[in-house]
Amino acid sequence: MKIGLLAYHSACNMGATLQLLSSYCYWQKAGYEPIVINWIPQDLENYYINSTPQQQRELQINLRKQLWKETDLCRTSEEVARVIEKEKIEAVVVGSDAIAQNHPWLTRLSLDKKKLVRYQQYTHDRMFPNPFWGIFNDYLAKPVPVAILSASSQDSAYHLFSLLTRIEMSKRLQSFCYVSTRDSWTQKMIQTITLGRVNPPVTPDPVFGFNYNVGEMISSREEILRKFNLSDRYILLSFIHRFTVSQEWIERFAVLANAEGYECIMLPFANKPTFGCLPHTIDLPLSPLDWYGLIKYSSGYVGHNMHPLIVSIHNGVPFFSFDNYGQRRLNGLLPDDSSSKIKHILSIGELEAYRISCLSHMFHAPEPEYVLDKVLHFDTEKEKRFAAQYYEKYKEMMLNIEKSINHA
Repeated sequence: MKIGLLAYHSACNMGATLQLLSSYCYWQKAGYEPIVINWIPQDLENYYINSTPQQQRELQINLRKQLWKETDLCRTSEEVARVIEKEKIEAVVVGSDAIAQNHPWLTRLSLDKKKLVRYQQYTHDRMFPNPFWGIFNDYLAKPVPVAILSASSQDSAYHLFSLLTRIEMSKRLQSFCYVSTRDSWTQKMIQTITLGRVNPPVTPDPVFGFNYNVGEMISSREEILRKFNLSDRYILLSFIHRFTVSQEWIERFAVLANAEGYECIMLPFANKPTFGCLPHTIDLPLSPLDWYGLIKYSSGYVGHNMHPLIVSIHNGVPFFSFDNYGQRRLNGLLPDDSSSKIKHILSIGELEAYRISCLSHMFHAPEPEYVLDKVLHFDTEKEKRFAAQYYEKYKEMMLNIEKSINHA
């Protein structure tokens, strides 16, 4: 069977690349013929052109050609339908990632530094309807089965969706042969929208199966240490902006870690360098596979975002999360982290002690001594048990998707 994979394959984002590669290799090893549906909205492409260094974009475009097979370029749902027919794709698996987003107009209002009201614009991939919701089936003479794998709504305020939007979303959700979500917020969103007709399980991100699906592509520890001139024991730091920690905080943390025998390394994001400076900084361009290896072989990760934590958990690496997910109501004066996917994952794994929410306008970073102590005395045994349990859940999810598309 030929399976079309529809996700954020073109995103200049380390986690997006890794999770799609994990899915692609899974289906390949399971005896299927996967192909990535090359849907890239023009405004999303423009966003990455404007926000990501050219060398990093070029690296990831070239890497895609090596990692998987893609269809012709698609800009619309109708064009997605055409490539499904052209490639004789028999089923489509959408996700994982933030593929179930929609952002009502009220949540797009914010105040800028001059206290003026600003209206946030979103790209087509983040607004309903789009191909992630199976709209392409409307243009097919014979609709194909569609499965949704570990979807996330990325903090979407679903309680504010219009009635018409909810009705249309419910129709789409009930047409899928399988639906699962990556977090409880998205699970509740789908249950609410469909009035309980669709009750998706919460399932793992595909990166929880990365070592098993893509193991042969991962560089060895020795290769990573040599390539990036790393010491045997190093801790990675990665912060989006100066509002979380200061340069002084980073320098103090590095001094404390060095006294314990660890070197601190600054790890970039796919679209920009990390905030802060230390003598040893990893620069862009950086392959997502090398990014994975840097975390896999590290002695700890401290910073933002979800996928560094998933890579850490999957490989038994200590971490401390400065959780930047959730809703910053009134510019952080009324923060709400209940929709945080990091909070959800760590609560399941009973690892909440290694997380702090940094949404609040009044946020103050914990002292470097506290964070380092958390990393050095991390409960890796609990982490490894959780990783093993979540990998079993991942395998169960993939088998259920396989059954659903074969019997649709």
